[in-house]
Amino acid sequence: MHINGLPAHVLLVHLVVVVLPLTALAAVAVSVWPAAQRKLTFLVPLGAVVGLAAVPVTTKAGNDLAAHLGNPAFINHHRSLGQMVLPWAAALAVTTVAQWLLLRGGPSRALRVTVAVLVVGSAVGTAVIVALTGDAGARAVWSGR
Repeated sequence: MHINGLPAHVLLVHLVVVVLPLTALAAVAVSVWPAAQRKLTFLVPLGAVVGLAAVPVTTKAGNDLAAHLGNPAFINHHRSLGQMVLPWAAALAVTTVAQWLLLRGGPSRALRVTVAVLVVGSAVGTAVIVALTGDAGARAVWSGR
């Protein structure tokens, strides 16, 4: 898969590595800071859903690029980490949507805290796996071969 003659993965990966970590950071802010809840409202779950949607497209483009390169061994670590991004992105999307819905309805404090903990956990996990995957991809391209 190519975009304007360039491998699509190289372009699409930037959507994932920008949207998901920024959304994760905003999700933590919403979970611990009431002012952020009012200011970021629907933007956090929207970012999480957009990031989630971008992951399989980016993964498919990455698999196409790998096949085009002959599936070189130097990308195996990047690929294995990349396969873990989707479940974490899904967790971030589900928890942030749930949090947004709960904050609109005025649930009990215990439920808000429980969901906030789940959001923070999924945000940290998402940010970590995206960073590790991106680092492995950069190392594969620039130094690993």
